Amino acid sequence: MALAPYRLVWLALWAQAPPERSAALAEHFRTALAPHGEVVVHARGPYHRTPEMLHFEVDLTPRDSAPACLRALGFRQDDFGWTDWERTADGGVFLHPAVYGAQAGALEAAAAPLFRTGDVVRVRDRADARELGLAGAEVVVGHPDYDPDTAPALRTWRYSLHIDGQDDVECLDESALEPTGRRVRLYGARVGVDSDGVPTGSVYKF
Repeated sequence: MALAPYRLVWLALWAQAPPERSAALAEHFRTALAPHGEVVVHARGPYHRTPEMLHFEVDLTPRDSAPACLRALGFRQDDFGWTDWERTADGGVFLHPAVYGAQAGALEAAAAPLFRTGDVVRVRDRADARELGLAGAEVVVGHPDYDPDTAPALRTWRYSLHIDGQDDVECLDESALEPTGRRVRLYGARVGVDSDGVPTGSVYKF
């Protein structure tokens, strides 16, 4: 099967270390993951729920398929998605002895998503938008998603959409949305990954 043009492995890492070790750990993760592809490491500082832990987020563009990369890193996939790694449960070392826990996911599609979490977009006037009562409305992008049964190289994006004054989210294809150039801050943290490899579990306020 042909590789998808867009491939992403994301990692969330928690390390038991003081803040002054953050830069050195970020560089260590970058070096350790470099054989797998192009790596960007974001050092987020002390984690808000457990301040004694440093939080890192990693975006890795793998040389091979994203699932193959995760398997090479030691992650396993079950009916619910990619399993987490935790030192107390799994033993051993993941990337560095300071790492206490890790979560991961994989995304593959025909192209990178046009929109990011927090983007304010305008809904185009078309049949599916009118059915939802959203034609012409400005909404906030939540998470990207796609049909997992479609071949990775052919997948296109759809998005969960946060609507002002409404608790429930709606979903529309990327082609139904146009950018406004504005963003809002959505508060939340990636705490899991679903069976499609898409991060889940965030709680947002906007």
